[in-house]
Amino acid sequence: MLKNKVKIGVTNTNTLVSQCIVIRLLSFPTNNKEQPPLKIKVNAGFTLIELMVTLSVLCLLLVLAIPSFKSMMLNNRLIANTDSLVNALSYARSTALYQEISVVVCPLGSLNSTSCGGSWSSGWIVITQPASGTSTLLKSQQYSSNDPTLSSNVTSVTFDAHGIATTQSNFKLCDNRGGTFATSVEVLATGFVQLGNTPGQAVWDNSALACP
Repeated sequence: MLKNKVKIGVTNTNTLVSQCIVIRLLSFPTNNKEQPPLKIKVNAGFTLIELMVTLSVLCLLLVLAIPSFKSMMLNNRLIANTDSLVNALSYARSTALYQEISVVVCPLGSLNSTSCGGSWSSGWIVITQPASGTSTLLKSQQYSSNDPTLSSNVTSVTFDAHGIATTQSNFKLCDNRGGTFATSVEVLATGFVQLGNTPGQAVWDNSALACP
C-alpha cells in the first residue's frame, strides 16, 4: 500500500514539473513583432523633362559625330584609291619584268577594252604591249562620281622588259576637300613607284598639291 502511494506521488511530481516547464517557456518574450507591409516602388518611366534632356544630348552627339564620320569615310576612300593605283603600277612593272614584254598603264577608255581613254578621272587599265600580236587587259578600275579625281602629267606609263619606265610620271588624287588632303604617287624613270607620306604634299618635289 505504501509503494502505491509513493508511485502516485512521483507521477504527480513529474506532471507538475512538466507543467511548470511549459508555463516557463510560454512566459519568455518573443521578438516576432508584426512587420509593416512592404512598399513597392513602381517606376513610371521617363518624365517629360528627362525625355527632352535625353533627346537633346543625343542630337548634340549626332551633330558632333556626323562630320567626323564623313571625314573618315572620305579619308578611307582616298587611301583605298591611292593604294589601288600604286598596286596597279607595281603590278605592271613586275609583269613587264617577268614576261619580258612592255606593259602599259593608261586611262580607262571603256570597260573590258584594251584601248586607252583620254582622262585619268575615268579610271585606269593595265595592258600588255607585245612586240607583235594583240594587247591583253590585265587589270582595270573604273571610278564613280563619289571617288577622288585622278590626274597626271603623262597620258600613259610604259614599263619595258627590264622594268624601266619610259618617262618619269606624277599622279595626284583629290576629293572635294581640295589640295590639303590630296595624295601623290611618283613613278621614277628607273620604274620604282613611290607613294607620298604627307597629305597635301607632292612626293616628287615636296610642293603643296593644288586640286582643281
